[in-house]
Amino acid sequence: MATYQVIDLESFPRRSYYEYFMATDTTFEVTVKIDVTRAVEKCKDESISFYAYSIYNLTKSVNKIPNMRYAHLDGQLVEWQALVPTFTNFNQETALFYTLWLGELIDYQSVDREYKKLVKDYANTTDIAPMGDVPPNVVNISSIPWVHFEHFSSHPAAIKNNLIPMITIGKYENVGSQLLMPVNIKVHHATVDAYHVSSFFEILQCEMDR
Repeated sequence: MATYQVIDLESFPRRSYYEYFMATDTTFEVTVKIDVTRAVEKCKDESISFYAYSIYNLTKSVNKIPNMRYAHLDGQLVEWQALVPTFTNFNQETALFYTLWLGELIDYQSVDREYKKLVKDYANTTDIAPMGDVPPNVVNISSIPWVHFEHFSSHPAAIKNNLIPMITIGKYENVGSQLLMPVNIKVHHATVDAYHVSSFFEILQCEMDR
């Protein structure tokens, strides 16, 4: 059961920012290229899926930023204790993607095992969401493994004031002596500022370097 804390707007430190950017429904996106040289080597040495390892570290990094764990639930602003990842995968036969999700993230080895099991179980799905309803406390992760992009932008319009972080990663490529992978994150300005996004990328780089 996902746990959360209801935010009292009367004492919320960023109440004026929250109300202003809720009124304007302002989101912003940042793309940064992360050095994944060590991560790629580690995954090869340990026979771990690089995508699973990325999902683990992306989610771990987001969870270290309290401002990225805010959400709307039953008309209230809440802070989840922890987010879990939804992630896209690709059906080679149909050339269509589908979305899966993981539960509690204990360590990268268990995430790797569960990821491989889910991909095997749903390899032939023709459903965009074959696991059914996703948990409410999610971070959305997508992969475009064919393109090393400079920037990526998405504009879902169905849900106003959506506070859920959306992350898109691209193909890593050799740049000098490094392997660089583009990472795009979209956030809502009501709860997240550039400072929090900068902290996210700093944490992510440290996690991928372990």
